[in-house]
Amino acid sequence: MALIKALAAALAATVLASPAVADTWPSKPITLLVPFSAGGPTDFIARLVAEPLSRELGQQVIVQNKPGASGNVGYQSVLNGPADGYTLMHNTVGMQAINPLMYPSAKMHPLQDYVPVGITGAMPNLLVVNPERTPVKTLDELVERGRATSNGLSYATFGPGSSPHVYGALLQKAAKFQAVGVAYKGSANAVTDVIGGQIDFLFDSMSTSIGQVQAGRLKALAITSAQRSPMLPDVPTLKEAGYGSLDLKFWFSLQVPLGTPPEVVTKLRGAVANVVASDAYRKAMQERGAEALPVAPADLDAFFKRETAQWTDAANAVGLKAE
Repeated sequence: MALIKALAAALAATVLASPAVADTWPSKPITLLVPFSAGGPTDFIARLVAEPLSRELGQQVIVQNKPGASGNVGYQSVLNGPADGYTLMHNTVGMQAINPLMYPSAKMHPLQDYVPVGITGAMPNLLVVNPERTPVKTLDELVERGRATSNGLSYATFGPGSSPHVYGALLQKAAKFQAVGVAYKGSANAVTDVIGGQIDFLFDSMSTSIGQVQAGRLKALAITSAQRSPMLPDVPTLKEAGYGSLDLKFWFSLQVPLGTPPEVVTKLRGAVANVVASDAYRKAMQERGAEALPVAPADLDAFFKRETAQWTDAANAVGLKAE
């Protein structure tokens, strides 16, 4: 069935991929589907992209949220729709690399189902602790505390396969200590319990925890980015802290279903690249604790394959299994 669909998509692309398509697309508004609820990083980055992308394409780009099943509902919705370039999906690396492992019955094959049209950015995670409950000043001190604690430390996750779970499990594996993962429905409750002293540490997205760090209620020990953040210049990167192997970027992307006309894909790639490379977009992302991550259109396919493989390897290394 998958082969038949792929052949049909290729045939449709051949028929539609004509100068007329390139000249007339887009001729109506475009939907940018976010497969998660409003308010989170996947949503606010999509909204930051939508306005400048509308200007680039000359048509309104409308953000629509369709949450459910860890993003799988939105994924299937776009995949089952027409491959005409009028519906984009805002994907996460978690959906790209981890969901196929966690939900095999969904039969997700992102590298085969979709075509990337741009990387919209990356969201660094901060490794945070309550400075009173866990009075450590560095990541090394946290590791030593973990090794010395007979019952192990505790760390918050947003469920199996979430970035806090993967980062936390990788840290334990690399540093050779044990911690018990406690699953939360989202960042707000997890941060509350770290501040309240019920949980020892958490890898949380910078956008949701930076305020607590700046207020002194949390202490950041490291950040999962290539460089230090200008918003928290005293917080070292994981590489600087001696754990460069954990430095995986949690990135976001725009994709369209396989079979979208090549000329449309080319137009989208150019438009998204222009948006992400702009100073205005970079500044807007930085103000929210995120990073613009420009990737040239010619490098997109290689980026997806390489980064997806790295996250899949990380998920396998920490023993993620299907639910």
